[in-house]
Amino acid sequence: MVSKEEIQNEDAIFSHQLELFVSSSTEKGIELLVIGDIITGLPNRQRFLDVGAGGGDLTVPISQLFEETFVVEPNPLQARAFRRRHPEYTVIEAGWESVDQENDLGGNAFDFILCSHVLYYIPTGDWDKLVHRMYTLLSAGGCLAIVLQSPLGEVADFFNWFTRYDVAILELAGDLIERYGDDCVSLRYFQNQIVTDNLEDMTEIGLFLLIDPKYREQSREIARYFQEKHQLGESYRLKQDEILLTVWRRE
Repeated sequence: MVSKEEIQNEDAIFSHQLELFVSSSTEKGIELLVIGDIITGLPNRQRFLDVGAGGGDLTVPISQLFEETFVVEPNPLQARAFRRRHPEYTVIEAGWESVDQENDLGGNAFDFILCSHVLYYIPTGDWDKLVHRMYTLLSAGGCLAIVLQSPLGEVADFFNWFTRYDVAILELAGDLIERYGDDCVSLRYFQNQIVTDNLEDMTEIGLFLLIDPKYREQSREIARYFQEKHQLGESYRLKQDEILLTVWRRE
């Protein structure tokens, strides 16, 4: 059985790696631009729900465009930080699969729901059910935005070197088109660059991307991979190809 101390340590490691990833990436700025285009098309901007908000680098700027913001964040360190820094938010410290619409979300509907880099942590077989739950919480004219790593590109190559990249975003898109119609679902592509000044930081980011703590045993091999394939002068650069999947509720 995993102890409370071990869980807290894992949460702290995740928070550190997430902060390092965000500070070394162009992703959030680019993602905000793409999401901004979506938000301009919304008929209303009453409520925003961020599912798996992480460090809040997207949550905070997006929240300024809405009257109310709800945050679902399973990491207790991140959830506590939201409550402390943004008491105006409604913060639910839980995984999406355990969130109750009435008790946790006040029975509200949302004009915009963001799910950025969250589905990796959920078994693929549960995606359809959990994404549909998000969709049912959209108000008329609302939009659900899902961001996931592309199956192609340098990060995907990194995954495939150490494990197998099997995030089925194209299959998910096909399922959503079949369920909601191709006029309600669209895909957009954008690219993030991750740049660090040292190999240690890039190795930590690699461990963050691989998700499973078991890969810490391969830290030396991961460092060697980046040294051989992604060293650029005295720094290290990794390109990350990403896909933004949007689902609109038209009725």
